[in-house]
Amino acid sequence: MHDIQLIETTPIQCKPCKISPSQTKILKTEIDKMLKHKIIEIGDSDYTSPMILVEVAGKDPRPCIDYRKLNKITKIQFFPLPNIEQKVETVAAAKYISVLDLTKRYWQIPLTPNAQRIATFVTSFETFRLLRMPFGLKNAPFTFSKMMADILHDVEIYSNPCEEHLSHLNAVMSKIKDAGLTIKPITCKFSQYRVKYLGHIVGRGIRTPNEVKVKAVLDFPVPTIKSQVRAFLGLAGFYNHYIPMFSSIVATLKETLKGKLRQGKINWTEECTRAFKELKDKLSQQPILYEPDFNKEFIL
Repeated sequence: MHDIQLIETTPIQCKPCKISPSQTKILKTEIDKMLKHKIIEIGDSDYTSPMILVEVAGKDPRPCIDYRKLNKITKIQFFPLPNIEQKVETVAAAKYISVLDLTKRYWQIPLTPNAQRIATFVTSFETFRLLRMPFGLKNAPFTFSKMMADILHDVEIYSNPCEEHLSHLNAVMSKIKDAGLTIKPITCKFSQYRVKYLGHIVGRGIRTPNEVKVKAVLDFPVPTIKSQVRAFLGLAGFYNHYIPMFSSIVATLKETLKGKLRQGKINWTEECTRAFKELKDKLSQQPILYEPDFNKEFIL
């Protein structure tokens, strides 16, 4: 269960946000779905956060609770994340990989009575108590990560022999069933040779960059200010293992960030253009890394 610990005891009372009649209609439809599935219930509280409707071009509108004020007085909880590079190396070396996707993953975690009171949200037409953990709460990622680590402790779903992989799958499925969780079969992948994993495509001893992330690097416009340089270096740097002499190539770009001011325009030179283009060219060549076999001899 997810609980909320506060560093201040003064209740937060927020007014409902003003929305249009058409938005109210959409919001009521979504609220009815949440009531039907017992994600929420009608109820009052001394804490209220406003619910808004997020509308993005090309996507269906979705309700979102604005917990910014609540999060400011919420005690932070930390969960140690595994080393991403180590996980990618381990999974990439496997011959069989399965990927499971939980249905409405956060909603599968119940809230404590205390958290239900504190996470209550308000709309222009009613006040509701959450019974399940929503997105937006400061420590929701902590609770979800800890739950998954507890459930899948010492059980992996990437293996080499096929029989071992089926055994691992059965063990994971049993743990998910015992925890009362459900998965979404249509988005799960079983016994795959290669899968998308943490920004890479991995399996059978090799890994390559995810084409979607590579496209973001290739489509990045020429930077004109420091924040854009940092954004580009962050995108390209995620794949630094695929680019020989990466540090040397980006040295020219890092020079543009020097100075007392973190923001502002940059002095973009011909050397910057060459480094910018070289990074894009190397990633566009679909580089491949082979995972090392530590049972064999290494020659340095």
